[in-house]
Amino acid sequence: MNEKRYFKIFINKNIFGSQNKYLLLFDIINSNETISEDTLKKHVKEQDYSDKNISYDINYLNKIILRSLNEFHHEKTISLKLQNHIKSVEILFYKGLYDECLKIIRKAKKLSLKNENEILILELLNWEKKCMGYSKGFYGAMSVNEKIDNYFNYIKENREITDLYYHSYFLKNNVGKMPYEGIVEEFNKIIGNAIFKKDGLSLHSVQSKIFYFLTIANYFHVINQKDRELLNLEKTIEVFDNNPFYKEENPLDYISVYTRVIDIYKKSDDASFHNKIEALRGFENILDFQKSVAQERIFFHTNQAELEFLIFNNNFEEGLKMMQLVLKSLKENKFNIEPYYFIGMYYQFACILLINKNLSQSLKYVNLILNEFKLEDRPKSFIKTEILNLIIHYELKNYKLVLHNYATFNKKYKRVFKLNFIEKNIIQLMVQISENPFGTNENIEFKKLHVKIQKKNDLEDSISNKIYTKYIESKLKHN
Repeated sequence: MNEKRYFKIFINKNIFGSQNKYLLLFDIINSNETISEDTLKKHVKEQDYSDKNISYDINYLNKIILRSLNEFHHEKTISLKLQNHIKSVEILFYKGLYDECLKIIRKAKKLSLKNENEILILELLNWEKKCMGYSKGFYGAMSVNEKIDNYFNYIKENREITDLYYHSYFLKNNVGKMPYEGIVEEFNKIIGNAIFKKDGLSLHSVQSKIFYFLTIANYFHVINQKDRELLNLEKTIEVFDNNPFYKEENPLDYISVYTRVIDIYKKSDDASFHNKIEALRGFENILDFQKSVAQERIFFHTNQAELEFLIFNNNFEEGLKMMQLVLKSLKENKFNIEPYYFIGMYYQFACILLINKNLSQSLKYVNLILNEFKLEDRPKSFIKTEILNLIIHYELKNYKLVLHNYATFNKKYKRVFKLNFIEKNIIQLMVQISENPFGTNENIEFKKLHVKIQKKNDLEDSISNKIYTKYIESKLKHN
């Protein structure tokens, strides 16, 4: 709203041809979520403006909006402040005002200590070298040029640790899709790199330090050493906390790391877990730039974590109550967030409703995921939703549909998705009973499955496995 208000002030204090026409276009587009070009032309003609070249008018309006946003946000971050200083230096340089340039550069260099953006600092040093050359002579320029080498080394360091971090993140996300031994071997090469012989805090930039500890956290995540993963995630959070400017200007990175911390804490005691949740929720209070985007992510991450905490602690009644509160917030707020987050939350809703025996409502969220989203939006959760779909239709005694859906499931996912132990066995049992529903003793078969699962020692402690186990246990009680 502040940006929109500022735009109207901006357009009125600057002359942009028929400025009232651009205000009109802005108001029409702003008040309609979707609008066709024909409808836009109709609105424009009703106000006695020409509807010819409407595409040009929209493009020009876009340019004005961007200019307004540039002015509104020109000092929101240290990077933006630095860029404004560099623009001023460039303009004054071409006017021959070299001493004035050097005064601005001195101010900018104080800011650069908080920013650590080596690319911008290099540009600043380049202008300092030019100005020193013209105002102080050759030796002044040479002294600045020597500093540039250091920043090239910092950039090289950052590039190296960034490549290692990206590779570690790729490997972490491909556990289950690539041979495990190969992933561990690749990680050993990463961790064996000379950069990891250093103390992470000795690296130059904040980003380099963050990527250093995250790469190690990714390694311990893959080899399932949660304590050491958590230790390195908390070291990452400490780097953010010690650099408040970086933290405030990169809120989504901070939220992403903090979410991983919460993900580990959700299997701890109630007080520790909820302290972490409240700490993340409090983060939005210090934000200005990117605040709305950060708020959306915090809403989804914290509520999903709380729902999962309740699921892990078998508190499904409380989960149902919390789900109603989350649904109320979803209806009241228009969240403009990636499908990935909605799929995760709707999957939790479907799970909670299934265990609470509300099959029709559970099926509603299953269908919402399968019909409104795509596999690539969140592959693992999407496929696990297909498994929930089989369970719900089995419970509804839609045996023919179970067999049909199972055949489709196999055709679509057999080559790309490996069922875990419980999934494989529970699906086999449902298919077996669906093929001969009146000739199989369901009670005996589910008891056998329950014993089989209890004997398995290395089951993943995941939300889906928790739901499958709880569902099987409910079948035993019911029967």
